[in-house]
Amino acid sequence: YFPKAYGFKQHEGWGKAAFWFWISGFFVAFMPLYALGFMGMTRRLNATTNPEWVPYLYVAMFGAVMIAVGIACQLIQLYVSVRDRNKPENMCEHGDPWNAHTLEWSTSSPPPFYNFAVLPKADCIDPFTEAKENGTAYQAPAKYEPIHMPNNTATGVVMGALLTVFGFAMIWHIWWLAIASLAGTVIYFVIHAARDDQGYMVPVETIERIEAEQHKRLVAAGKIPANATRVTSLEQA
Repeated sequence: YFPKAYGFKQHEGWGKAAFWFWISGFFVAFMPLYALGFMGMTRRLNATTNPEWVPYLYVAMFGAVMIAVGIACQLIQLYVSVRDRNKPENMCEHGDPWNAHTLEWSTSSPPPFYNFAVLPKADCIDPFTEAKENGTAYQAPAKYEPIHMPNNTATGVVMGALLTVFGFAMIWHIWWLAIASLAGTVIYFVIHAARDDQGYMVPVETIERIEAEQHKRLVAAGKIPANATRVTSLEQA
């Protein structure tokens, strides 16, 4: 989902290297530790005088090094991907770099703030695939309608922070802090629920402009023919 969020793909070679170092390193590091547990070694030792354990610990250490190499590969992958993000083979603003099956890949990458210009209909397992096969993918509606959007709010972030404090207080039996944070959470929720906030409407002109830009990206990527009628979002009959 990286390209869905940022509009460009990550480097595949470094990604594969990270995967193989991570998965191999995990087994090399932890399988010897499982064996050592059966042999009587306890956790969190900083030294040992049992020579039978030493070979297993060296193997586990080698596995940990492999995991560290996998982490390094991931960091390199991120750096290389960001560096080369504007290369044509890496860009995927059209939204479907994988010939995907599911509807989220039918929008641009990143998606518009309203997600879908027209609410898609899903009456099969892979609606996007079926739409591409029968020629209805990216088909425009007869006309666009204004889209209702909620206003941004910090309620989720604030309540999450208060409940984090509540959890900490409960673990350490800090009762006054637990009561205060729980009360703050409830009060903030009630204030949010009681507010008269009807959100706002996205005008048709804004939707048409954004979807026209997506149409150009789809044509440039070869997803639709250049002489096609202007198309924007997925609508299945």
